[in-house]
Amino acid sequence: MIKQPSPGMRVGCLTTLVVIILLVSYLTTGKLNPLSVYTSKSILAIIIVSLLTSLLIFSLGSQFFMYLIRKQVEITSHQPAENVICPGCGDPLMAYIALRGVPIVCPVCKRSWHNGKNCYNRGMPHETIVIPIYPCPHCRSAASHDRDLFGYDDR
Repeated sequence: MIKQPSPGMRVGCLTTLVVIILLVSYLTTGKLNPLSVYTSKSILAIIIVSLLTSLLIFSLGSQFFMYLIRKQVEITSHQPAENVICPGCGDPLMAYIALRGVPIVCPVCKRSWHNGKNCYNRGMPHETIVIPIYPCPHCRSAASHDRDLFGYDDR
């Protein structure tokens, strides 16, 4: 299993970014307001504060995105997100997002899958999709079995 960083480690990294931004601001202008750096004449301080602020914003955005994914998995599966297993590969859904893909929900059976070529998109010409417009491999095989069983012919 992939080692996930602890929530305390994430908060520590975000706090470190804020402290460094405030430190650069204080050393440059004598004020704790990071916006005051942009009125100073120090180009290096402006670049450092801009880069660290953008890193902080993207980190907060990714944390919010992971929170939304976790809640979506919990709501659709009716159990904690850490306990949900991908039916395609058998790996935990949340722990293997980086390797297998972001979770996606089948529109037919409402089960959560990894959005990757080995799980939800098995046997399809593309590796990932954004919106599931076709069923998962289990529903696709069940539909083809029903066509064979009941003599449906799509031709």
